[in-house]
Amino acid sequence: MDGAGWDSSGADGAAFVMRTLLIACGNPLRGDDGVAHEVLRSLEPAPDRELLSVQQLTPEIAAELARFERVVFLDADVSATTITIEPVSEALSSSPLSHWSSPAEIVALARGLYRFRGEALVCRITARMFG
Repeated sequence: MDGAGWDSSGADGAAFVMRTLLIACGNPLRGDDGVAHEVLRSLEPAPDRELLSVQQLTPEIAAELARFERVVFLDADVSATTITIEPVSEALSSSPLSHWSSPAEIVALARGLYRFRGEALVCRITARMFG
């Protein structure tokens, strides 16, 4: 497979494999905040995806996105009533970068600095207890 995601192992030699980066966000020591990490642990290994577990999103993660056609941020969300998957909002928060960033900020950095042109999604997982 080359860096563009083409897998020549198919019968016609032109099967496209979309490489996906799944990023679990949250602190596993804070109750439901660690649910995204549990989701990653439940996944079987696959050649078309890479898994990354972090406690918080930091600007350094933006460089990783450029190697993938799709990125999915998994995160616990107290306001979610069901599990949802939606595009990452293009709107940036007005807060300056600090020790953590939102998925939108990470994607904007990846697009601006590392030419990430892939699909960016956020999976919000229902959570209630963060103690």
